Amino acid sequence: MKIFRYTLNLLDPLFYSKEGLGGAVTPRYIHATAINLAIAYSLNLEPENQPYIISAKNGGRNMPRYENSFISHDFYFTPARMKGNPIYIPEIVKGELDGFVRKGYPGAEILRASHIFSIAPESQFVGYGISKEIELHSIIRLGSFRGKAKVEINNAKFVRVTQNLLVNHPVDPLVSEVNRGIMVNMFPYPIIENAVCKHCIEIRIEGERFTKTICLPQEISDIKKEEPIKESAIIF
Repeated sequence: MKIFRYTLNLLDPLFYSKEGLGGAVTPRYIHATAINLAIAYSLNLEPENQPYIISAKNGGRNMPRYENSFISHDFYFTPARMKGNPIYIPEIVKGELDGFVRKGYPGAEILRASHIFSIAPESQFVGYGISKEIELHSIIRLGSFRGKAKVEINNAKFVRVTQNLLVNHPVDPLVSEVNRGIMVNMFPYPIIENAVCKHCIEIRIEGERFTKTICLPQEISDIKKEEPIKESAIIF
């Protein structure tokens, strides 16, 4: 298995919202559901029962059909946190979706429009990942409008397996065992910031002095029993 820190560099404006309503502002985090599904589709993988869509067919409006962000035993990317302060691009969009603002005059054709706030290109998001020996792609698509983002990798060395530590990234609580932290309310379900997790790995990024702590999904938390983790050498 390989371990790494990844950086997403936005090539296009990025928009997604936690409720899909008019006036939506894109959060400063990217959910692991979005990243892992984007990676899967870049590899031409189609996870069973986890299509990257939402609809009312499964019991309610704005309900995702997938269960969580762990979709493959070949790789896992944690949620990503934005570097620095966001720069937003305001836009007006038109559509027929429920929840959009309606503007118009009596007797005239109604124009359905909404203000949205996208995150500007060249913004960066940072997270961590673990994968098998697979060839990953450098460009993925994210957000409601499938904007392009470039994935850059910093190799890491495994230091040790540990437990119950504060980790250096946001955590998906449906795939990792979290003891405590701060909930970040976002779509499709909250993630945890400043999380103290049960199953952790300490790593050292190449060229950096201090170690980082990452949290493993429960499905691969016993990875130390299967095989030793080697120095990362992933090249996208």
